[in-house]
Amino acid sequence: MREDPLVLRGTAVQALPRRNRTWGEGRSCEKEGCATRLSMYNREKFCWAHAPVKYYSPRGRRNHPEAA
Repeated sequence: MREDPLVLRGTAVQALPRRNRTWGEGRSCEKEGCATRLSMYNREKFCWAHAPVKYYSPRGRRNHPEAA
């Protein structure tokens, strides 16, 4: 038999992570004449070539060097 006590380590059972959101299978770009198939994980209506331009709007503080 064992002389040392049996020590078991582990973690509690946790819930599984959320499933990825899907937007329907078999969709294609809405631009007339474009046959590009969109991924079921892509929420956009257009492919990258026909998507409208989106401009980046920075948020938060700007990091300015201290004036000496």
